[in-house]
Amino acid sequence: MNQFDNMRKLILDFVKIGLIILMTPISIRAQLFETNELYPNINVKKGKYFNGSGGGGYWSLEYVDSIGRIISKESYRKKKLMSRQKIVLDDNNNTIYDIHTFDFNNPDRVDTFRYEYKYSNNRIIYQFSQLSENDSTVIKLIENQGDTLLKYQEQAFHYRPKTKMTDIYETVYTLKYQNGQLIREEAFDKEQNSTEIKNYEYYDNGRLKRRRIERIPKLKDEPVYLGGPGSDNELYKYKLDSEGRIKTLYRIINGKKYKIAVYSYK
Repeated sequence: MNQFDNMRKLILDFVKIGLIILMTPISIRAQLFETNELYPNINVKKGKYFNGSGGGGYWSLEYVDSIGRIISKESYRKKKLMSRQKIVLDDNNNTIYDIHTFDFNNPDRVDTFRYEYKYSNNRIIYQFSQLSENDSTVIKLIENQGDTLLKYQEQAFHYRPKTKMTDIYETVYTLKYQNGQLIREEAFDKEQNSTEIKNYEYYDNGRLKRRRIERIPKLKDEPVYLGGPGSDNELYKYKLDSEGRIKTLYRIINGKKYKIAVYSYK
């Protein structure tokens, strides 16, 4: 299996066994629903990560260009380099190349993911993602109601050499905005005939305060999160520095607060 097939199989297997959710999200959507934060006047952002139960040892270095954009990343387990990647951005700060130059588990392999965009008034209306030689995704804006309700159609294409057939996986995303902030994301998976709804709340400074997930149909069992504490109903708290950057990130689940990450800036 190639990387695309592995990702899809992993996601579908998780759904079948009751939706086990990884704390490091598996995503093939790339830039469209993400916002890249800028870090002006620094060279490096360092992060230390915890599983919420006292475990640690994982940390990262993110290197910043002259206008504050993250252009390369390294991740470590204690002193051991685990991965390295280079990021090339366009003028709208969206990734056009994501080059994984080192992976501890595949040290001789280099993966390059390529992205193309079409814009209208600085909004992405079309995104093409090349994940491998034969695997790709296309996301198109199919409805816009006053920039407060947007609907995108994603089609993921995966070629199977044995059958010489291309599988197409389709998802429709409906995004609702209020005061420029995403407050509701609804994803309808056509293959699974299921819908996942994420609701978002924010602090006055714009940082995410709460994320709630609804699933249709409802799951028989509660989802299990791997890699750290997690829930379909999470609150977030932050300690910020004088520049408004995150120093410490906490996740609150069922009233209990977990330290997730600590950041420093140089």
